[in-house]
Amino acid sequence: MTSLKIKNFIKCFLRTSRNSKYVLQMHTNEEPKVSFRGSEKMYFEFKVTSDRAKNGVRKYKECLFNEKIDTFWIYSEDVIDKWTNLVKTVIDVFKFIEHIVIFDVDKFPTKNKSIVDFIKSQTPSIECCDFYGVAETDKDVEYFLNNLNVTKFVGFNLKLSDSFKFPQYNYLDVCCLDPGNWVIFDQLLHLQASRLLIHGSPLTNEELNSFLILWMTSKCHQNLSYLLININDPQSLDIIFDLPHERINPDVERIGRLPNNETVSIRGEIDIKRNDGMTGTICFGWRLDKMFLEMVVSQIE
Repeated sequence: MTSLKIKNFIKCFLRTSRNSKYVLQMHTNEEPKVSFRGSEKMYFEFKVTSDRAKNGVRKYKECLFNEKIDTFWIYSEDVIDKWTNLVKTVIDVFKFIEHIVIFDVDKFPTKNKSIVDFIKSQTPSIECCDFYGVAETDKDVEYFLNNLNVTKFVGFNLKLSDSFKFPQYNYLDVCCLDPGNWVIFDQLLHLQASRLLIHGSPLTNEELNSFLILWMTSKCHQNLSYLLININDPQSLDIIFDLPHERINPDVERIGRLPNNETVSIRGEIDIKRNDGMTGTICFGWRLDKMFLEMVVSQIE
């Protein structure tokens, strides 16, 4: 941003260097942010502020797990316009292996559509997205997911209407919905992810039973590695397990392998078998006053 000569030099250097693993994060919060991370847990953040007193302020901090964050504030009367210019600059200069969008739907509600259109013009496919805020309607989230292809992670941290329909049916590594008040049985069958985490769904124990039976007969979610889902009626767990199952020693640990070769473990209470030999190990836990079911899928020799 200081000069065309510097920009071209950096672009040339980055394109000839090896092992460049940069991750871009675009955040549309009150101070829209552009950040990128290199391979050594070092984050560089540019925040656009409408507070003139913050212009040029720079802060450096070290966090847990050896993460380091260098933050620089830039003043602008039109923070979104300045933010889009920042995004254009870093995408032009750096070659990113991953694009992350953190979308606050209530910070710039009149500009949400144009923000999505802009991101699409820069990168029509992104790896991860998180939604935050208080949504007056479902339209902004629907427009985002209808126009940007998300390939790895989707996180909902906002409440949508009970009639919301998830518009993408492509396979994800992780889908985390909190709350998932709109996840009825039909929606559950269409949420394809290796790790599926749902809080606050209206699903009944009968529907959870039907879901597990479909999984056991390989009729849904064959790529599922991990499931966490709320239980609305803890007093009638027998309804969920009105299916072939085996109670196991709670000290037995099962380890499931995820698509990225990471593992997830669980100390089980119940085993259920799929017709191809895979085992779903289930236990129960509590999140505040809400009970949830947790399942890890593994191959038991």
